[in-house]
Amino acid sequence: MKDMKKAIMIAAAAFAVCAHGVVEWRNVDEDAHIAGAVISSPKKLLNRVVLVDIWGKDCPPCRALLPSMQAMWENFGLPAGKPFIVIGSHRQERNDAAIRRIVEKAGVTYPVYQAAKIAEGEPSGDGRLPFMYVLDHRGKVIYRGRDARQAQETVINALAKAGKPPSLTGNAYLVKYRHLEERLEFGKPIADIVKRLKADAAGKNAEAAAEAQRLLASIEQARREVKEEIEFQKQVSPKDAVRLIKQMKVTWPEDALEYKAGFGELVRAARAQVAEERKRDK
Repeated sequence: MKDMKKAIMIAAAAFAVCAHGVVEWRNVDEDAHIAGAVISSPKKLLNRVVLVDIWGKDCPPCRALLPSMQAMWENFGLPAGKPFIVIGSHRQERNDAAIRRIVEKAGVTYPVYQAAKIAEGEPSGDGRLPFMYVLDHRGKVIYRGRDARQAQETVINALAKAGKPPSLTGNAYLVKYRHLEERLEFGKPIADIVKRLKADAAGKNAEAAAEAQRLLASIEQARREVKEEIEFQKQVSPKDAVRLIKQMKVTWPEDALEYKAGFGELVRAARAQVAEERKRDK
């Protein structure tokens, strides 16, 4: 564990980019660092699911929660090779020696900082400790609360979705259109299916119309999410943005035209990214 703590240099010092702009971080720097792995490179936090554990050294429930946070870090974070990080954010009076004794006793190796937080819109509950919040890979807060198990489930779901196109069927319960599930996938042509669904949604069969409307809503939601993911990946991973745009040209060709003007430049950036990754892997 001690060797791992020294070796792991992760995440971002100042900010994480999300689909709608920049999520800024405060107190994630050398002065605020108390224990555990060091957050050193801004690029490392991009495309990661982040769990912030707000705790205090004089809070018994907080100290009891530390092993659970460590377990999540080991099971779902960099030690397991996954794009996830736990950040311990200590919020009571700072006493580095006392805090280090507590985290070392708990076996904590993830980063611990004094009052680490996102600069704007940080969830706070009613001020009681402990408190947790989870950000998805695009920097959106998707969980806030005190339930470690629920936070873990949120992390697992977020990791499953990170970097992957959304399901076109979503949570729609299919009966009449169950046979369309395999065809309704991002990267496949769906124009004829959508045309049929629109006709059925306006038809006289109430049950079929309701299911068609739910399915159309799921498709539109997926369409919006794909666009958000493309905008995000344009900033952090051009090769993934190119891949998504190519898939969009098949599924929603009219939407893919939005990216025509800058596609050449994006492809060049993607090639440079791939070359850099190959160089790094040698």
